[in-house]
Amino acid sequence: MYIVPLTSNITPLEPIQKLSTASEAVKPEEEKDEPTFLDAMKALWDNAAEAQAVKNQDMINLMLGDTDSIEQMQINLSKAQLATELLVNVKNAAVDAYNEIMRMSI
Repeated sequence: MYIVPLTSNITPLEPIQKLSTASEAVKPEEEKDEPTFLDAMKALWDNAAEAQAVKNQDMINLMLGDTDSIEQMQINLSKAQLATELLVNVKNAAVDAYNEIMRMSI
């Protein structure tokens, strides 16, 4: 997603991969222990991706008949759904907060 800057003081957002490597290189050693918003979003993303991968593998196992526990598959399906919903809700809240900040008059 590319965000068009309103003024020349605002630069476009870079992809998460570039930001994470650049921010780790710039941070002093004592600041690396503090979690950032980027760290939280990456953790949510990783959690949702892992839950989706487990769900997809469960679906493949079900189609192949290699499953013993339908209950565990249902739990994994619910975990994937909740992780995705949480990621989307946090993303929407962050975008709403960004839009509110951009509407503020200085």
